[in-house]
Amino acid sequence: MSVEAQSWALNIAPVPVDSNGKPNDSCAFVLVGLANHAGPDGRGAFPSVKTLVRYTRKSERTVQNALARLEAEGVIRPCDPDIVAAHIKRADRRPRGWDLAIERVRTDLDDDELETLEAMFPGVKARVAAARAQQSAAGVEPARREPVDNPSYGAQRLHPVRGTGCNQRRNGVQPLQSRGAAVAPEPSLEPSLEPPPAPAGARDDVDDLPTPAGGGGHENRAGVAEVLDSLGPAWRLTAPQRRRLVKPTAAALAAGWSPRQLAAELGANPDGVRNPYAVLRSRLGDLAETPPSTSSRPTRPPHCGVCLDTTRQRETGDGRPYPCPVCHQDPTRRARGAELEAAQSAVNAQTAAPESHPLRLPHIDGAA
Repeated sequence: MSVEAQSWALNIAPVPVDSNGKPNDSCAFVLVGLANHAGPDGRGAFPSVKTLVRYTRKSERTVQNALARLEAEGVIRPCDPDIVAAHIKRADRRPRGWDLAIERVRTDLDDDELETLEAMFPGVKARVAAARAQQSAAGVEPARREPVDNPSYGAQRLHPVRGTGCNQRRNGVQPLQSRGAAVAPEPSLEPSLEPPPAPAGARDDVDDLPTPAGGGGHENRAGVAEVLDSLGPAWRLTAPQRRRLVKPTAAALAAGWSPRQLAAELGANPDGVRNPYAVLRSRLGDLAETPPSTSSRPTRPPHCGVCLDTTRQRETGDGRPYPCPVCHQDPTRRARGAELEAAQSAVNAQTAAPESHPLRLPHIDGAA
């Protein structure tokens, strides 16, 4: 730590300015943090980026950008890497070292400030005058304290840009536009998560589908278009997203899915889907590897009103389920349910009938 380097960074060091003409605060903070580790001559400052983040309370990216701007402006420059290696042995833990250009001074100081700083930095007036003369010779406008968007008559213009002499009104009122908007409306900071729907009837996305070797190219294109058009308004896709779904949809159709089956399988459970394209792409990848079963599922008869509709099963007196003998969709299990129900009815009939003969107990030896 050096008092000389700290005093230079805090008082007379040049700092890159932003578009509004004011010094960049992040660059100023980072420069002070580097000066805290530099020697009296401004050399050998190698704090880590993590240390500078702690000093400045800025993000790592902001610190990296500030270092790049300071280096580009010539305020700092890379130091000898051997100096860093002499203090930190491990190469993977060595930060980048910097030398401060303490010979440079800022040029936006007024006369009162120069009088005050002359006691701390003897000869600073001459150094500032030389720096201003060098900037004038190079055609560089010296830094100014006043904002660049204030005209001489004191009225601030609507848009803060450097003066060009065009479209200035001394009354400070912007003239009315004849027609059209003066500026474009501000976009929303939180865009919609759902993409706009594809235009109705747009089927250009399936025109470039390759024709299978065995023919059937027209049917293949028509099947893909039928699947994508049958998904419904809950699955809103952009035109590029539709084009990216053409090939996996065609692969699923080639695996044995019919367009109607595939559309029903893909469009199931749309509630809560935030990215329709990602969900459809994932489902198509799974369906292409698991083709539909070729066995036809039996049609369910109308509900009898006695069994449970979702399972088509009834319950015995002790709570055991069995297939409904009337409306179960499987004929074999329906017949089995009829047999179980007939057997249960026979048992119930025997239990309810009166005994035709007295109950005989088995003989037990030793009984009285």
